[in-house]
Amino acid sequence: MEIRIRITPHARIPPIIGRFVTKADAFPYTATPINTSPRFVSTSNETEKRERDGEEEEEEEEKEEEEEESRGPPGPKVDATTSTYDIKNVERCQSIFRAATISLAITGSHIGWTSPILPILKSTESHVPITSDDASWIASFYLLGTIPGCVLAAFIVDWLGRKTSLLIAGVPLTVGWLLIVIAWNPYVLYTSRFISGIGQGVVYVVCPMYIGEIADKEIRGSLGSFIKLMVTFGELYAHAVGPFVSYDCLAYVCLLIPLAFFLTFAWMPESPYFLLMRNRNECAMASLRTLKRNASEDQLEEELEQMQKTVIRDLSDQGRFRDLFSTPGNRRAVIISFGLQLILQFSGICAIESYTQEILEEGEAGLPASIAVILLSLFQLVAGVGAAVLVDRLGRRPLLLSTTLLGGISLTIAGTFYLLKTELAIDTAGYGWILHASVIFYELIIALGLNPLPYMMLGELFPTNVKGAAVSLANLVSSLLAFIVSKMYQVISDFCGVYAAFGWFAISCFLGVIFIVFVVPETKGKSLLEIQEELHCKKKSKRTGQEQKLKNEHIQIKIRSDTRILDYGTFGRELTSGRLRPGPIVKRRPHEQR
Repeated sequence: MEIRIRITPHARIPPIIGRFVTKADAFPYTATPINTSPRFVSTSNETEKRERDGEEEEEEEEKEEEEEESRGPPGPKVDATTSTYDIKNVERCQSIFRAATISLAITGSHIGWTSPILPILKSTESHVPITSDDASWIASFYLLGTIPGCVLAAFIVDWLGRKTSLLIAGVPLTVGWLLIVIAWNPYVLYTSRFISGIGQGVVYVVCPMYIGEIADKEIRGSLGSFIKLMVTFGELYAHAVGPFVSYDCLAYVCLLIPLAFFLTFAWMPESPYFLLMRNRNECAMASLRTLKRNASEDQLEEELEQMQKTVIRDLSDQGRFRDLFSTPGNRRAVIISFGLQLILQFSGICAIESYTQEILEEGEAGLPASIAVILLSLFQLVAGVGAAVLVDRLGRRPLLLSTTLLGGISLTIAGTFYLLKTELAIDTAGYGWILHASVIFYELIIALGLNPLPYMMLGELFPTNVKGAAVSLANLVSSLLAFIVSKMYQVISDFCGVYAAFGWFAISCFLGVIFIVFVVPETKGKSLLEIQEELHCKKKSKRTGQEQKLKNEHIQIKIRSDTRILDYGTFGRELTSGRLRPGPIVKRRPHEQR
């Protein structure tokens, strides 16, 4: 003989069951008889039909769950009838994204400014005469300034919000251009570059977070890859204008970019995740409506509910700096993000971008170096668009692996050219195109994967409660490494030769391939919650028997007559292997004993 009881949360206990249950108030679940024996209770036809329907629904849910597990994780394509992801909402996200990433274009113009201007400042006609050592400090101080910028971002991003932090970052980036205009000695240039670097530090921390939180998971990778694309656009802007205008005119033209940023981004919404963190649920819903104007109210409420679950889970334990290293999932995210930044910076990207024009002049090819730099920036822009298309089709890992490996090969070729020309004194006349091709190919292939993806993945790897501190720390480390590499490039080139610097960069790329193969996970097509579960090694297991019936708080429990539960046992202690807390005592009346 067998009794089956369905447990339903927070319902009143029917009188017929109240006879057998004591201390009902202490038990969060109530019971309703299912196919009980007439010896214990009699049920009407209506009740039996309702129970049969409930069992059929449970069986259908179990079958659907098994089918979902057999299909595996969903791909990037989503049915428009079941998701808020549609083309109009995507266009809205992209417009907000473009306004936000204009701040990155400002940083790109500051980075690209050194390539056409340093040769002018080092010439005899410069109004601010500088030496080679001064030039290296001008290039490096910008990267040094990003370190306090990252620290500042860690404090304001969760205090003032993502949007306000980005607007604040625009101020030092604008002040930097004004100081460049009035500079009369190298020290003013150092100051302007350092102040501008503070703005870049804030932007590089906040912008990936903002984009990662406003974008649908189906297009988050594409939008994230545009981060470096907008930086490249800023570099192209400076490279294309610099060779044809004066020193002062270039600074004035570059001031137009921060002006466009303030005029467009000031009207954009705040991240709904941040608003939920501040318990501003109504504002979060308003922000979500702005992001997804074509979604229905039911879809918006469902989306907001998912965001609330993520935020509640992340904020259940308030994040502290030490939490980055005390939690296994966070430790793994730190290793991944710091490792990718180390690979990127030790590949020499910042040093090569700062000295691109001088490097290409060594090739002595027929094409002027200034024109080659402009073409290179155009190619980088195209590569950035390609990265945006490929990142959600091929995935993060394949792009990281292929671009890092090919980047190392191209650096090896460029270093070999310098070795043959400078150390072995081999005549390379007529072969300068090899240097041009290898350097251009390196910057193109890095722009396709290794350059944008580490910054994009910063917004994906960390939970909300520690994301600000984690991204700030990662960018701080990246900025410090970039400063060291940019400064050491000039030192190594002067004492050992340019070939030694390129050899260092190439070896770093090859070691990076090994790191990516064994450490970096794939985040393509995964929600932020799924990524966190993978980092914490929480794999979804197939639920069977009792666990399947826990779904939707609709539990079906079998109580057999040969257990001590019916004989004054403790109800719930033997059930569900600990899934329910111990409940009240369930007893049988004496006249109902066997």
